[in-house]
This record gives sequence, C-alpha cells and structure tokens, in this order.
Amino acid sequence: MAAALDPGEEHVNFIDWAKKHGVTINGVAPAKFVGRGIGIVAARDLKAGEQLVHVRHTSLISVASPSVRSLNLPLGASIHGSLAAFLSLSFEDKTSAHRAWQGVWPSLDEFKSILPFYWPKKAQDLLPDDAKALLSTQQSKLEADWQALRPYLRASPKSLFTYTWLIVNTRTFFWDYPDIPGHSSPRLPKKRAKLTADDCYAMCPFMDYFNHQDHGCKTDYDAKGYSVTADRDYKAGEEVYVSYGPHSNSFLLVEYGFLLSNNTCDFISLDHLIIPALSTAQAEILKDDGFHGSYAFTPVPPYTCHRTQSALRLLILPTRRYTVFISGTDEGGAEQSRIDNHLLNLLKEYSRTIMSTIEDVEGLEAETEPIETEGFAKGQRKSKAEVEREAKDTRVVSGEQREGLLLRWKQVREMVNEGVRALGG
Repeated sequence: MAAALDPGEEHVNFIDWAKKHGVTINGVAPAKFVGRGIGIVAARDLKAGEQLVHVRHTSLISVASPSVRSLNLPLGASIHGSLAAFLSLSFEDKTSAHRAWQGVWPSLDEFKSILPFYWPKKAQDLLPDDAKALLSTQQSKLEADWQALRPYLRASPKSLFTYTWLIVNTRTFFWDYPDIPGHSSPRLPKKRAKLTADDCYAMCPFMDYFNHQDHGCKTDYDAKGYSVTADRDYKAGEEVYVSYGPHSNSFLLVEYGFLLSNNTCDFISLDHLIIPALSTAQAEILKDDGFHGSYAFTPVPPYTCHRTQSALRLLILPTRRYTVFISGTDEGGAEQSRIDNHLLNLLKEYSRTIMSTIEDVEGLEAETEPIETEGFAKGQRKSKAEVEREAKDTRVVSGEQREGLLLRWKQVREMVNEGVRALGG
C-alpha cells in the first residue's frame, strides 16, 4: 500500500468548496502519493456497494451550462474547444465561481513534464508509432479549435488556451445530458439519438481526482448527476481507483501522461509494420471491407484480432483465400502456420528497431532541474530559461520525459518478446 500524504491547503479549500457546490463525499479524500501525484484514498474502511461520491448535475461544466452558453461561442466550434475557451476566458478572474477547483488542477509545469504534447520534438520523435499517431491527432484537434475560437478569446493567449484544452482533455467525463431535452442547447443535436461521443463532454468536480486502473469503482450517471460506487471492500488508507476504459499504455501516456506497470488492455500496434507493405490495390480492398488499420498484437492469446489476421492473409496469400476467410466460409486453418511465420518475422524485425530506439532514448541528455515558465499573462513570450534551453543540444529532455519514454519502450519490447516466444521464435 503506497503511503498517502496530506495533499495540501489548496485541496482542503477545494473540498470545502465542493461540498458547498453539490458534491457529496462519503468515506474518501484526496491524498498525495509519493512519485505519483494526487489520487483518492479510503478515509475509513469501505464496503462494496457504498456510494462514495455524488456530484449534482448542476455542478458539472458542459456546453449546456448557462455560464458557457452566455459566451455565445461559435456554433461550429467543437465541444472540447468550447469548454477550453470557457476555462481560458475565466482563468485569470479571481472572482470566478470555479476558482477553488481551478487551484487543484495540474500546473503547466506538471503538464510539461508528463504530457508528450509539451515534450521537445526530439522526445516526441522517439515515441512508439501508435503514440506518435495519437499525438498528431491531438495536435491537429487543438490547432483546429484554436483557429475556430481565436477571434472569441479576446486577449487570451494561445499558451493559456492550450493549457485549458489539455485540462479538458485530461479531466472530462462522458455525459449525454440526461437532465435536459436533447434540443435545449443550440450546440447539441436536436435529437438525443444523434449525440456522438464528441458531443458528450462534461467536467465533473472531485470525480477528476480518481486515478485509473483496469478495474475500479463503478461510475454512473443519471439526470441527477454523477456517482462513484465502491466495487469491493477497502481498508482505510487504500487508494481507490476508477477505470477510464480499456486503453493501451500508449493512449494513457499521450492523453493523460502516465503509464500502468500492469495493464491488461495493453497492446502493440502493427499498423506501421503492415500498412506500408500493402499494395495500393490491397489497401483499397481492406478499406472497402472495413479492415484497413487498427492492427494490434496483444501479449495474451489469441494475440491478434480478426482484422489483423485478415490483413495478413491478404498481404501474403492469394486474394481468394482472403475472401473466403473474411466471409467465414473457411477459418483459414490450413494457412495459419504461414500467417504465424510472417507475423513472427515482422515482430523480429520490430525487435531490432526497438533495441536501436532504446539506445537512442538512453542517449538523450536529461536535465536535473525543471525549466521555469512564464505566467500565462505574458502570452507567447518565452522565458529566459526557455530561450537558453533552445540554445542547448536538441537531445536534452527532462529526466521524467526520458524515463517515461524508456519505460514505454521496455513495455513494448516485453510484449514483442512474448509474441516471438508464443510464435515459436
């Protein structure tokens, strides 16, 4: 059991604020964990089925919230961007209704250490391919939101919008507005059935304290608000988790800035090994059949999914054998050894790349002191420390960034090695 420490005065102040603003807290409290930041700890022995937290629906921040709607942001802006704009515009307001909550969010310096978005390009370039793809998507979404909302942000600098965009990205919950008719906000589809995952963002005070594990307490919501229920008995002092979903460690690193040491949902993306080997005609066939991309290898049986098996068959077998496989006419057992052998060779090839990349990561020069950053009010101006940093060798990263890269690559290496062993290599 990790030692739980007093989180600090700002968290005590936030708890007082939360209780006055529709948050019911039962038997849990925020705590600081050495080397892991803030999380939730059992303040007493808890029983399975106890409701630990309830957040009233009026305490959420969503695009249907009156304070957000009052800004009259462009209807074409994304939900994510609109929430970030709201936080950005109120960030410096000392009378903001959410000032106490804002005080317990991760700082910019914390984000710069843990989120690949802020890492030097040299470190970003050394991410695994699936993590680089996720980061590229994240960067593109943020830039699109900035361009759409920039005219509405007055003097708010891009650096602040970027920070609040990442606050939204790391701290929102799925919320499909069960407390209101689907047409009550002009930013939402008129019919609830047309809501997509991208429509369903809400910030939820106190709930964002919970850290992630594969299995954790049950989260649920209804028209009255959001709740967390204990999934099992807990002893006082134990950390209490929820699950953010079945995510790989590459996803968790890029989106949230952490890695799990034991992630049963982890996998290796094979897209960068399979897609470049496809001919144009083969790629078109896979696109038409809905099997292009998202190829994965897991370190536990059955190791590969149906779409990965389909792509490998199209890659090395006659097209007719691929066709009967995806149609279900033939399970492809006769060719399985050829498929396994090809996959084995791909993993062996990737293993060599991994070893070379780990050497590159180990060769990065790690700083021993954190880089100081200017306040948001100074806009895009760079601090003296940042200017000096850019003048240094581009191989310089923070120690935490290098360790995160190394850990991820070692996890990938272990999964590849397990795959090679499983396939008889």
